[in-house]
Amino acid sequence: MKKRIFDLTSHDVNNMTRAEIVECIKQSEGRTMMVENVVSMAPPLDLVSGAEIAAAFGADMITLNCLDIFNPRAEVTGADNHGVKDHFTIEELRDLTGRLIGCNLEPVPAGFTDIEVGRSVTRETVTHAVELGMNYIMLTGNPGMNVSQEAILDAIRLCREVSQNIVIIAGKMHGGGVGNDYDLDIVSDFAEAGADIMMFPAPYTTPSVSPDIAHQMMDAVHNAGMLGLLAIGTSQEGASESYIEQVAMASKGAGADIVHIGDGGYGGIAPPENIIRMGMTIRGRRHQFKRMANRR
Repeated sequence: MKKRIFDLTSHDVNNMTRAEIVECIKQSEGRTMMVENVVSMAPPLDLVSGAEIAAAFGADMITLNCLDIFNPRAEVTGADNHGVKDHFTIEELRDLTGRLIGCNLEPVPAGFTDIEVGRSVTRETVTHAVELGMNYIMLTGNPGMNVSQEAILDAIRLCREVSQNIVIIAGKMHGGGVGNDYDLDIVSDFAEAGADIMMFPAPYTTPSVSPDIAHQMMDAVHNAGMLGLLAIGTSQEGASESYIEQVAMASKGAGADIVHIGDGGYGGIAPPENIIRMGMTIRGRRHQFKRMANRR
């Protein structure tokens, strides 16, 4: 397959291998946009899922956050008023969006109980994510989950033992309660453990991450043979459109293969205006509007 990510149809997405997904992102030259969505929250619009909003406004990759892998459902707003069911399944989200779908799993430390087991990294949750047909797993930590880069490294090894076919994205978009969100010494270890894509905070999101620092991050990731993702995960995804534009430009300039916008807007997703602004910034109106329109 020789398509760029914003040219993919749902048929393409449903038949892509791990290697094809990675190569497709690489060939898209920094124009891949990931949108995150908290599926346990009621979306800001009635009768549609957050994932559908993400797809409608140009997402290439949709990451389901706070998904209980043993009870995988995406909430729907206004179901009672309209006589429809109150959630979508993962299979339905895949059909409705036509996009690459993945989920966050969190490698929390031993003894940490402030999280549903279905959201954490275990052999069973990873196996079930693969069985659900996730295109990728993202190994990271939500705020306060005490997830460290070292714990993420162990989680990469576990995921790769379970599956050689799923794409693994790993890293931190903020401190997550323990700091060490931009440790470059561990980059080569992530690659050796089997990660395909490594994530760091985007410029202007966490303290001291300037465009120059982000460039160093992406250089280290690429030199280790992985793709790079720079993420807005600090609720600044709910800031102004002009801020989103600056971060998107700086992230692409730093070498990011994927630019990520988090879920800290209303109803578990960034404001749609910010999603479309990010997409237009990294790839222009032509490819952005095409991506918004094409879900066949």
